[in-house]
Amino acid sequence: MVNKWKAAFFILAGLIIIFLITGIVWVNNTFPDPEEGERGFEAYEFEDREGASFTVNTTREDLNYWLQQELAKEEDSDKYELYIEDAVYMETTVQAFGVTIPIEMVLSPHVTEEGNLELREESFRVGNINLPSSRVFQLISATVDLPDWIYVVPEESLFYVNVREGVSEDMVLQIQSFDLENNDIEIHITYDEW
Repeated sequence: MVNKWKAAFFILAGLIIIFLITGIVWVNNTFPDPEEGERGFEAYEFEDREGASFTVNTTREDLNYWLQQELAKEEDSDKYELYIEDAVYMETTVQAFGVTIPIEMVLSPHVTEEGNLELREESFRVGNINLPSSRVFQLISATVDLPDWIYVVPEESLFYVNVREGVSEDMVLQIQSFDLENNDIEIHITYDEW
């Protein structure tokens, strides 16, 4: 005689495995391998602007406060969380097969030559599914509506943050240093005369 509970367990385990395999196949078919296509993002070339300039030194706490104020202005800001501590953290969810899948990322900041910020993936967790980071970035790009000044670059597993021209129309921001370990952030600000 077959044990009903044992049979039910194996049926449930089989359904879960089929669900996970279907999800992985769906992600692989929906989002092509980013290395096969052309690079979809190129950093802008910026012109220097004239105006009143000064440099501001700030801390993670103050920058977090400002970041939360800016993100609150965005329509879909409740669909993701972005905050700064010893690294930059992003938490969001995506919908797949009617299931909400949590994504948690730890990002390492790097200042670009033009004074913008690249947030490179240091680690991530997508529910209990093991996916390449480029696929996770593609999934975020396709499903999460980020502000216009944050670009997702899946082929390099990073976010490009255009603080120089994307954050404010009245001023040009350029990041000089972004040292989270020593809690030292320096930003050059130029009020635009154009």
